Amino acid sequence: MENQHPSLVTSLSDWEVVQSEISTLFQGDFQQLSGHKALLRSDTGALLNVCKLGYNPMSNAAFIRSVERFSDVTRFPIEAIYELEGGRKMLGFLKCTETFEVGGFSFCDHLMIGNSHDGSTTFFVGNSNMMVRCKNRFARQFRSLKVKHSYNLEVGVERIQEEFHNYRKSLTDYYNSLYAFSKVEVSKEIHDSLVARIANLSREERLGQEEISTRKKNIITSIEASLQAEMQATGFTLFGLFNGLTHYTSHVMKNTSDNELSMFNRAEKINAGGYAHCLSLSNGHRILKATDLDVFSGLIA
Repeated sequence: MENQHPSLVTSLSDWEVVQSEISTLFQGDFQQLSGHKALLRSDTGALLNVCKLGYNPMSNAAFIRSVERFSDVTRFPIEAIYELEGGRKMLGFLKCTETFEVGGFSFCDHLMIGNSHDGSTTFFVGNSNMMVRCKNRFARQFRSLKVKHSYNLEVGVERIQEEFHNYRKSLTDYYNSLYAFSKVEVSKEIHDSLVARIANLSREERLGQEEISTRKKNIITSIEASLQAEMQATGFTLFGLFNGLTHYTSHVMKNTSDNELSMFNRAEKINAGGYAHCLSLSNGHRILKATDLDVFSGLIA
C-alpha cells in the first residue's frame, strides 16, 4: 500500500533494533553464550535487552506501519510517535476526533499504541485521556490486544477494526464512570481512604498505631493539596476527587522525564489503582438510574 503518511517525523525512523550474539570471556577465550542474544540500537550500539533466542523483536519499521494502519482504519490523525528510556519502549498517539464533556469540563482523548524492546510489555493498544482545563492525564492499556513477540507481529486490518470497536466501548464506559463519579458526594472517610491508598499507608499507619514518617507526611500534604484544589474547581464529588488524583500524578509527583506520557511509570499504576477505588465506591452508592449511566453511549459511533 502506498505510504499515506509522508510527513510523519519520528526518531524511530533513524535507527533499528538489531540482534547480536553474546560472547563471554572464559579462561582467556571468547565463547558464545548459548540460548540467549542481545538486542541493540543500530545507531549507537546501546543495549536494549538480553533475551532468549526465541524472542522475536518487533522492528521499528513494523511498529510505525502498525501505527499508520490504525490511523488509516480509524481515520484518527497521527499526533506523535515517541521513544522512551533510550528506545527500550515506544508509543504512538492517534488523536480522537471527538470531544467529551463531564460536568461542563472538556476532555480530549488519544488512541495509544505501544511496544517495547526490553521485554517489559508486548505490543498493545490503549488510550490516553486529558482534561483540557488543567492537562491532568490518565492512561490505560487494553487487555484484549497484546501481541506477543513471536514470529507473527504484524497486525491485520480486521484485528485493528476489532480493537477500534473495543476502544470505543472502553471510552464510553470510562466517560460513563466519570459521569457517575460526579453524582457521588465525597465524605471525609472517602477522601481519607484515597489519600491513604495513594500514599501507600500501612494498616497500622491508617489506624494511628504506627507513626507516619516525615517523608510520607510531606507526600500526604502534597496529595491533599491537589485533591482540595481540584474538588474546589470541579466539585466535592468522586469526580473532583479523581481529578485531584490525576493532578497529583500529572503535575506534582516526582517521576522520570517521561512522566507526561503517564504510561510506563508509577503514575500510571497509581492512577489505575485510584480509578478502581473510585469505581468501587461509585458502584457501592448505586444512586443513579440505569438510563443515567448511558449518557455517552452514542459517542464515537
